[in-house]
Amino acid sequence: MSQEETLVKYTAIYRCSDDITNLKIRVKLRQVGDLTGEDSDGWEQKDFAWQQKCFSKSEREYYKDEKNCITDLEKKYHSDVGESHTEAHFDLFSYTNDDDFALKQEVNDNFRENCDENGQGYDYGQSLVAAVRNPIGHNYEFEVMYIMADLGEYIDSTWLKQEQVLCVVKYDRKYKILSINPDFTKSQPYLIRLEGATIRKYHYFLENVSAQMPEEAHRREKELIRKINGHKTELLKCLSFKLPAKNKLAVHLFMELAWAQYFEYGPIYVQYFIDLPSDWSPTDQSQLQGVTQTCHVTGDEGLAHFGHVFDVTLEYNIEDLGKRGIPKCPYIYFEVISKDTWSRYRTEGLTYKALPVAKPGNYRFNLQCFRLIPDRISGQLRRFFIGDCSSYGDLTWVGLPKHYDGPVLNKYGTNTVGTGLISVTVHVVHQSQAFLDKYRENSEENLEIFEKLNSSSLVKSVEQVLQAFKRARKNKIAARKFL
Repeated sequence: MSQEETLVKYTAIYRCSDDITNLKIRVKLRQVGDLTGEDSDGWEQKDFAWQQKCFSKSEREYYKDEKNCITDLEKKYHSDVGESHTEAHFDLFSYTNDDDFALKQEVNDNFRENCDENGQGYDYGQSLVAAVRNPIGHNYEFEVMYIMADLGEYIDSTWLKQEQVLCVVKYDRKYKILSINPDFTKSQPYLIRLEGATIRKYHYFLENVSAQMPEEAHRREKELIRKINGHKTELLKCLSFKLPAKNKLAVHLFMELAWAQYFEYGPIYVQYFIDLPSDWSPTDQSQLQGVTQTCHVTGDEGLAHFGHVFDVTLEYNIEDLGKRGIPKCPYIYFEVISKDTWSRYRTEGLTYKALPVAKPGNYRFNLQCFRLIPDRISGQLRRFFIGDCSSYGDLTWVGLPKHYDGPVLNKYGTNTVGTGLISVTVHVVHQSQAFLDKYRENSEENLEIFEKLNSSSLVKSVEQVLQAFKRARKNKIAARKFL
């Protein structure tokens, strides 16, 4: 290439996932037209590791004098500079993140940028230069290192330093972003032009000579990355919603059993199952029941953190709404069980909750639990000595028994005691093609669908029964007026 050609300098940004201490940059420098370097081709070279301190000629003279060294860093440099020695033709050195030069350089850069921004006119060129200097914004915390060259000269016996920045390397440990200005060279060198009594020109290369990963380790890394990407792809498939049939309403329930407390014994775990009426069907039968991990209780209140997440997708035939009227509501039942060091299992509490399938949204419930008290002293002794976990055959008894068809369910006389609490979070998502257009139009037919679904979750409450009785009584009185 011609000596007058200049390679454009620009900042390169790299995502550096490996350890930054493995970074090594080689600098090759020579004066244009000078063939007196240490190599036969006239190039002088030096390798720099990340945050490696290399002293300049001026620094060596300064730190050799112990009187100049006051701070801990200066005292360290005083001990290090005695061990360093160089006979190089050019003075290649570095400033690390701990040096004052790095701080002063950043302040000067910021000052120049502020002067440009606060000036009378907008200088597009200066703004572009500032953007190129820091293309990824000011929200990153960079460590910085400067690779330098002192291209000064001796005047008689006095050295007049002429420091030039060859490369600025920045690294953010949190985001693992590496910034190099200018970027590594390929085939053409960068040019430095110094004005003075005579014009001096220098060419230099920046090469990445970091130790390469062994082929076997590189192969294992690629295989691991492939497995991770495959796992992410499968996870996204699991999280995606399949479009239900046109006559189906899909209700996606994403639940978390967050914590439990106030129970008598510990450690504890929770079993749960979902009781579905005949109107509802699951997409996966195995989702209807499960068990949490066993958790130790802490503190005087016996708090156990579960953080157990599970989900289920239920489907309902929308065409049945007009035929059957109000659909029955699915219920979820919980049984809290303790297991001690002697493998004694005890039922600590039972509870249930109507699933809020009627309306999409986020719900949190703190459910009060209870357990049955044995009628005889033998039952209490059995609970203490060997446990009583097998005493409950049908857990739906705590609500409305699954196979009970009678008009009245009498639980009077059952001895129970309140125990602890469990916290459950439910996220509800609706998905259906049947009333998509009607939902957008907010039609009467669509509102009727949601009203019937909403009624299903309230029909068993006392308040709903009272309201229905009041409406019936009001209608009866109104009807008598026309007789």
